[in-house]
Amino acid sequence: MLKPQDTLIALKLWADYQQQLVMPLREAASLVGISVSEFSKGLQRLEVAKLVVVRDGRRFVERGALLEWLCYGVRYAYPVEQIGFGRGVPTAWNCPHVKSDILPPTPATVWQQPKGTIEGVMIAPIHDSAPLAASNNALMYQALALIDAVRLGKPRELAIARELLTKLIKGTL
Repeated sequence: MLKPQDTLIALKLWADYQQQLVMPLREAASLVGISVSEFSKGLQRLEVAKLVVVRDGRRFVERGALLEWLCYGVRYAYPVEQIGFGRGVPTAWNCPHVKSDILPPTPATVWQQPKGTIEGVMIAPIHDSAPLAASNNALMYQALALIDAVRLGKPRELAIARELLTKLIKGTL
């Protein structure tokens, strides 16, 4: 069974591939904010779930499976939990990296961070280290924000978030 950090690990592998980065496991784990042992266990769970495949000794994200998981599974496996109002990092439609016709909500949707840039309705990210992972990689930030848009979305917003997420993962955004 997948854990929330496994989604972060899959996104890290995807983002590194998109940016043509190859980095040691220890560095990747550090940038995502997960211990090396948990990162390694997460990779094993991802392989069992067929979200990650090994080719020529390297791990690759299976983009079709990842898209299915992000667009349809995450919403139910990790529902949104509102945790109050306060300062944080913008996510979902308020993320500066997410461009669409959707008017960002007011107050903003944020991940709780004491040094955050705006105030808004705080939601729990899919994993506690998601804000750290997002701060280290703009592609991951964009993907995590769109995942939150999927988790939060009503039918219209949900369809647009899924379309943008699909374009992002396929590299056509």
